[in-house]
Amino acid sequence: MGIDAGSGGKVEDLHFFYEQVKQVHGRGLWQTEGTAKKAATLPYLWKFEDFRPLLFKATEMVPIELAERRVLVMANPGITSDWQASSTMLANLQIILPGEVARSHRHSASALRLVIEGTGAYTAVNGEKSYMEPGDFVTTPNWTWHDHGNEGDSAMIWLDGLDVPLIQATETNFYEVYEAEQYPIVTPDDMSIRLFGGGALKPSWVKHNQYFSPLLNYKFTKTYETLKAMSEHTDGSPHDGISVEYANPMTGGPALATIACFASLLAPGLRTKAHRHTGGTIYHVIKGKGRSIIQGKVFHWSEKDTFVVPSWHWHEHQAESESVLFSYSDSPVITPLGLYYEEALKEDNGHQKIEGTFEALPVPERGGGVQQRRTHSK
Repeated sequence: MGIDAGSGGKVEDLHFFYEQVKQVHGRGLWQTEGTAKKAATLPYLWKFEDFRPLLFKATEMVPIELAERRVLVMANPGITSDWQASSTMLANLQIILPGEVARSHRHSASALRLVIEGTGAYTAVNGEKSYMEPGDFVTTPNWTWHDHGNEGDSAMIWLDGLDVPLIQATETNFYEVYEAEQYPIVTPDDMSIRLFGGGALKPSWVKHNQYFSPLLNYKFTKTYETLKAMSEHTDGSPHDGISVEYANPMTGGPALATIACFASLLAPGLRTKAHRHTGGTIYHVIKGKGRSIIQGKVFHWSEKDTFVVPSWHWHEHQAESESVLFSYSDSPVITPLGLYYEEALKEDNGHQKIEGTFEALPVPERGGGVQQRRTHSK
């Protein structure tokens, strides 16, 4: 948007006026592009086979006492102002070795763990340990004390999903380290599973007046069993296959106050129809192999890969083998604000025209740093 000095005075006078406004930290709205702003998040895919050796390299290079959390961030190439997967969410990979403890802290951001490989490690939340296995979805709600430990005999790796960019945008991001390495254990291990893991059955004597779920660990074995049982009688959603939301058993709402989490079962050969909706979504492949078509571009994924679908981007999925996709989004935040919209593709029988295949991009400069190059294994 622009404006000339045709009826409002000389060009020199207009420029002088703009400078006066600038000196008081102001700007004419007509000098901007209005309220429209192009989204920075790019559709992108991170291959686990690229990250796994780097995670183990990190265990050799960086002691956990120094890092506190030994984490590699998956950084979207479109967002050069910070390291994040989408405009509102992080997607990170964390590794912990046998005998290690990632010390206790708490923060305003909500966080989730999706276990990728390994057994014998736990997440402890407010004094309750929950032992984790591959495919498990574990919650660490905002402002709860939490630490991680590995009591097994092999490394454990999981996906960390956090709403840090969203919390930072509201300037409500607080962080505190606990005085000791671990918060005291005050509840029997996996007590929340015994109390709240019964599906529609919940303890009548327990009161839980929080925005988040009281269930810490949604076990993959039960999730997969439920998905398979559903698939015997229904085709599910035309856009997501057999899809379930990880819900708060007390309210039926999302498991975390600001993050909605889902698991979707895709039958071999199934191709879903395309749709788009507001709110960016991050996907992780728990099992299987296939491809997703995002804005006409093909993204080939395999087990343990992670990819992002930005807000209002057409997307559809096609499974080569039986696949389970875990996904999370910021929909619990935008829906109450009246900002959630969804649209199904009506043309071409609900499928996009394929216009290309995803290729990894060069690493952009961030915050004035030195640009680096990386290779991408096909």
